[in-house]
Amino acid sequence: MKHQYTLITLLLIVFALPCRALDYKLALLHGDEEVFSYELSVIRLALKYTDQPHTLELLNYKQANQSRILRLLQQPNGPVNFFFTGFSPEREKNLLQIDFPLTRGLLGHRIFVIKKQDLPLFKSIASLEDLKKGVVVGSGIGWPDTDVFILNGFTVQQASYQSLWKMLQANRFTGINRGVHEAYVEIRQQTKQYPQFVVDPSVMVIYNFDYFVYVSPHHPELFHALKKGMQVAYESGAFHHNFNTHPQIQTMLEQLQPEKRKTFYLDNPLLSDRIKALPQEYWLRLQ
Repeated sequence: MKHQYTLITLLLIVFALPCRALDYKLALLHGDEEVFSYELSVIRLALKYTDQPHTLELLNYKQANQSRILRLLQQPNGPVNFFFTGFSPEREKNLLQIDFPLTRGLLGHRIFVIKKQDLPLFKSIASLEDLKKGVVVGSGIGWPDTDVFILNGFTVQQASYQSLWKMLQANRFTGINRGVHEAYVEIRQQTKQYPQFVVDPSVMVIYNFDYFVYVSPHHPELFHALKKGMQVAYESGAFHHNFNTHPQIQTMLEQLQPEKRKTFYLDNPLLSDRIKALPQEYWLRLQ
């Protein structure tokens, strides 16, 4: 009887102890919380629905490219343990991928930041071939978008994110390709330094693509909790409410005016069968 009481006492102590918090350390590309305001809201929403104690630390990588951050994720005791970035087969293979497109595919809706002097050029584009022949695309080193444009026959100049703006100023290419929800935030940020830059209002390129969350393979407990939180947020309707009411998304929808744009569709040969099998309701197409 004494041993039974001892066991019960130990069990009560164990269950009374607080659960160890899950410590999430997110690498933030460019260190820019404003550009990624929407994506961060989805991360915070999913963590809320994990229903587990957790902490979230944002680690700003202002000068690092995506390749460096992805290498850090694979280190057993690296400084970061998860990251959202564009899908690639290599990332799916080497990291723990949460199969949920964060922006409902908006990232694959690409528009161009250009010089005001090139507005007539973009307005005159009537076909995909015109776009390929008339425009040199600026795109980031390590961006899957870069590969998509190249594989679809575009001429592409690659550089770091920070260098792309300087290269556009120097006429090294015609326009920087950006996700529709990113371009309007970024042009506002860059207006003081580059007042001659604008978001082109005439053209949009669409391919199946998005940000996915990638967790270090050394932290499966973080992966499973965040994956569950994402699923619960989606099924409860909280994800859609956040999407429909987020200021960054609302501003984009007001300014984009997709019905006034010539829209061209590209193939994305990088998609895995796993991504292709995701439910269609996960994706939104603006046209």
